[in-house]
Amino acid sequence: MIGMIVKNMLTRGLSMKRWNNYPRIEDMSLLDNVWYTMHIAQFLAYLEEQNGHKINREFLMKRIMFSSLKSLVLSDINSGTKTYILKNNPEIFSQLENKALNYILSLDAPEYIKEDMKGIMSNTSFDRELLIIESAKRIAGWKESEVNAKIFSDMYEIPLREIQKSLQESAQKLESMKELLKNDNYLKYLSHIRRLSHCMRWNQQSRIFPISVMSHLVLITFLTYILVMIENNNGKNYNMWEMLLRAMYHDIPEAITGDIITPTKKAVPGFIELLEKVEIDMMNDYLFHYIPESYKNEVFPYMLHPFDGNDWKIVKYADIISALLEAKVEVNHGSENFKEIYRTIKKKVNTFEGASIDYILKHMLDSFDQQSWEDIYLEKF
Repeated sequence: MIGMIVKNMLTRGLSMKRWNNYPRIEDMSLLDNVWYTMHIAQFLAYLEEQNGHKINREFLMKRIMFSSLKSLVLSDINSGTKTYILKNNPEIFSQLENKALNYILSLDAPEYIKEDMKGIMSNTSFDRELLIIESAKRIAGWKESEVNAKIFSDMYEIPLREIQKSLQESAQKLESMKELLKNDNYLKYLSHIRRLSHCMRWNQQSRIFPISVMSHLVLITFLTYILVMIENNNGKNYNMWEMLLRAMYHDIPEAITGDIITPTKKAVPGFIELLEKVEIDMMNDYLFHYIPESYKNEVFPYMLHPFDGNDWKIVKYADIISALLEAKVEVNHGSENFKEIYRTIKKKVNTFEGASIDYILKHMLDSFDQQSWEDIYLEKF
C-alpha cells in the first residue's frame, strides 16, 4: 500500500492540475494544494491558540494528508462540482469517498499504520479542527482562483463569488478566519508561501513528472510519517509531531531563495554558510515581516535548522528517499538522464540503518515496478 500511494503521488498527484476545466495562468498540482492547505491550517491553528483554544495540530496535518489520498483514486473532483453534488446528495458523495479510502486500506501494509489512518479519518470529535481544515481548503482555493481571475475575470466570476461567500461563513465560526481575512500582512505571507509551487526540483534536468518544492514537501511529510511509525513500532521513541514539523517546514526558505542544487552549494568553501545568512535576511524581508514575532519564533527553527538535534536523521532519510523515489519514477517512464542519479542515491540509501529503511528497500521500491491504479474498479469495494 505505502509504495503504491507514493508512486501515485508522484504520477497522478503531480499530473492532476487544479482548476483543470478553467483557463489559467498558473498550474497548481493536487500535491501543491495539499501542502498549501496544511500550511494554512497550521497558521489558523496558531491564531486559534492565541485566542485561547486548544488545537490538536497533529490531527490537522494527518487528516489533510490522509484525506488527499482519496483523490489519487477518484481523480480530482473540483470544488465547484463538489458543491453542487453535496447540495443534491451529500450521502452518495460520502459513499464514493469511503469506497476510495476502503480501497487504499485494503492494500497490503503494516496493520498499525492502517489502523492509525482509519482512526484519523473516522474521528469526528475534533469539531474546531475540522472547521479549520475546511477553512484552510477554502483559503487555498481562493488564493488559486484569485490569481487566475485577474486575467480570466468572466470565467472565475461565479466560483470566486461562491468561495468568498464561504470564507465569510467560516469567519462567523472561527475567530482565526475573521482575523486572517482582515489582516493584509497575513494574506501577503500566505501569498509568498505559494511561491514554493513555482520553485521546481531537479531544475537542471528534463523531467517527465515535474515536481515543485511544495509537492516534494508533501511527499517528505508522508514518508516521515511512515518512517516514524515503523521505527516506533520497533522500539524507537521518535516524537511524531516534532518530526512532521521538520518535514513540512524545512524547505520553505527555497520559496524565497530558489532551489539551489547541492553541488553548487558545495562548490566553493564558505558558500553554504553565506547562503544561510542570505536565507535569514531574505526570509525576514519576505516572510517574517508579515507574521507575529511569536509565530516566527515557533516555526523559524524548523525552516532554517530542521536537521539539528538528536533525531534529525529520520527526516533527512525521508528527504533522500523522496529524491530516490522521484528519480525512480523518471527512470520507470523512460528518462535516461535519471538512471545514474537513481543509482547514486540508491547506493547512499543502502548505507542507512533502521527497520523503516529495510521496509522501504524490501517493499516500497518493488511497488514502483508493479501495475498502477489505472484499472481500479471501485464497485468491487
